Amino acid sequence: MSRQETGGRAAGRRDPREFVSADQDFSALRESMVVEADNGFTRGERRNRIFGARRPDFFEHVNELRSEFIDRSELLVVHAGCVVALRRRLAIDHFQPLYLRLWREQHGFLLHELSLRWLVSACDTLADIGESPVQRALALSGSVLANSMKLTETERRRTDATGAAAAAQGSRGPDGSLFDGMTMFRPGGDMIHNLFRRLARVATLDDVAGPILLEVAARVRKLDTVVRRLDVAAKDPTDGRPS
Repeated sequence: MSRQETGGRAAGRRDPREFVSADQDFSALRESMVVEADNGFTRGERRNRIFGARRPDFFEHVNELRSEFIDRSELLVVHAGCVVALRRRLAIDHFQPLYLRLWREQHGFLLHELSLRWLVSACDTLADIGESPVQRALALSGSVLANSMKLTETERRRTDATGAAAAAQGSRGPDGSLFDGMTMFRPGGDMIHNLFRRLARVATLDDVAGPILLEVAARVRKLDTVVRRLDVAAKDPTDGRPS
């Protein structure tokens, strides 16, 4: 799959199935690197984030995504293109089995190479087009988990110290109550452990969505998220607050 094959300037509307063949050898493609991209970003015509706007034409949109994978495997571009096609519901009968085969054959490589943003995109895609209710449910779990962190961390960064103190006073009761019977997490409690234990157990139910869910969960616990910060606090022997 060359730059010309994903370029957005070809005359007329092309069949999205031309992007990648149904019998594509993923192992061979994995060793091919993205060496260049000719699009609005590389020409300096667009300066916003690559993933900040959607192009109406499928091939033009995927060609712009190539900029994100310069000096990385072409297989990552194929993954991105399949996500775009399936989210747009283009040639689903072609892209759904292709995408599932991609994950089954190359899950180790994809889990290692894809950012959390792309893993969430994979979850969102499988939640929409997964081949079974279990697969769709597991994928949705990964998306909900990561996007819950996104919402929490967004609010944290948008609230300064004064606002945070004021918000805390107004949003919880003196007994640690939050809303509708929910209470604050207390360091020393087992909520985080139990949550991820249950996720790990249900992840064994599907060979495509399960490994993605496990990788999302591992990154949420490893990266600077509210889960990691509270998990560390729960293990801090100097924290004497009750659980």
